[in-house]
Amino acid sequence: MKVSINNRHSKVSPAIQEKIEQWLETSQNKYGEISSAQVIIEQSDRQDEVEATLHIKGKDVFAKATGENLYLAIDALSDKIDRQLAKIKEKLTHKKGAQKPAELIDEKELEAEFA
Repeated sequence: MKVSINNRHSKVSPAIQEKIEQWLETSQNKYGEISSAQVIIEQSDRQDEVEATLHIKGKDVFAKATGENLYLAIDALSDKIDRQLAKIKEKLTHKKGAQKPAELIDEKELEAEFA
């Protein structure tokens, strides 16, 4: 997975970079193939803002979150992205109109039907 983490006004600290990379790694393990991710951090006097764009199979996922500090903003962003990824995974695994798995029938019931 290709990860790009940028801060608009200064450098990204190693602790913040590690937190974001750890979150992306757990999301990839939980929800499937994430080909690339771009995270942009903007810090101001009042609040911090984090936005992320993730590219997965055939779709792009985008979210933006703000918080009193950078860690709260990252946690809010990760919750938003994880909800979107869970929804996409759910749609892929439970498509409407897909065939249901075959049920096993007991031999005695089968013989009783054809007798």
